[in-house]
Amino acid sequence: MDEDIYEAVMDAKTLREQSAASGAGDDDPDEVVEPAPTRSEAIRAALLLQRYTKDLNDPFACKLEAMLDLFGQQTCRTELQGMKNTNFVFPPYR
Repeated sequence: MDEDIYEAVMDAKTLREQSAASGAGDDDPDEVVEPAPTRSEAIRAALLLQRYTKDLNDPFACKLEAMLDLFGQQTCRTELQGMKNTNFVFPPYR
């Protein structure tokens, strides 16, 4: 009897771990999934926050402004890395 209880508990634990690892069980069929903001929307939000914090004399505002600068640089770098090289050949000059 004790072995049966032990096996049932261990089976339930294994199923719970597998469910957590696969992400199963977190899906709510009624949940509305909102799409992630676009890069452009994120940049506009960062610029708006930079304008807001520009005139604040606060250490947190200064740190936020620096982080927003880094965010802008990183998103630009990421966009450039995603671009493909083009092999454009100029026609001969006449």
